[in-house]
Amino acid sequence: MSAYFYLVSQLPMLRIGEEPPFSSAEFRQKCEGVLTEDELASLDALLAGEPAENSFVQEFEAREIQMKNVAGKIRAQAWGPDAHFTERSFNGYDVDFAKKINEALSRTSPLEKEEEIDKARFNLADELAGVGEPTVAFIYAFAVKLAICERWAKLSNEAGAAELLNAINENDPDYKRERPEA
Repeated sequence: MSAYFYLVSQLPMLRIGEEPPFSSAEFRQKCEGVLTEDELASLDALLAGEPAENSFVQEFEAREIQMKNVAGKIRAQAWGPDAHFTERSFNGYDVDFAKKINEALSRTSPLEKEEEIDKARFNLADELAGVGEPTVAFIYAFAVKLAICERWAKLSNEAGAAELLNAINENDPDYKRERPEA
């Protein structure tokens, strides 16, 4: 428990849109020697979006599935009555989180949608960590928030234009014929 306190006390506050102080890989290195092998495996699973036996990871994954279900239902409704959507099952239902995701998806700007979704995920991580004496959940919450901050730090107009050009080229048969190695 005191090892958690030492690690958590060294962690800075994170805010979406600000440059993260270090990468997720560097954070994982900081966790080595503090977390057990099982806790490190759960941290790795959390960041990879894979299942783990840890309750924080399971709860966060359940909310991720819930978020995808909400988005899938909204898309299916937009496609019309012939569109069918099959929800993935998950444990629990967080009404507040579902409301936040619905509100985020009602935004007209794709960037605003993404930002609101990530704000909901950011807040969810804090909620799952709880309050009180630092636990491994605090460390997992920080890892989630750090990954979100890293993602936003990589977003730029130039990166977006490059991704768009790449997507266009990947779907252009003439481009693929000109560059067979791509």
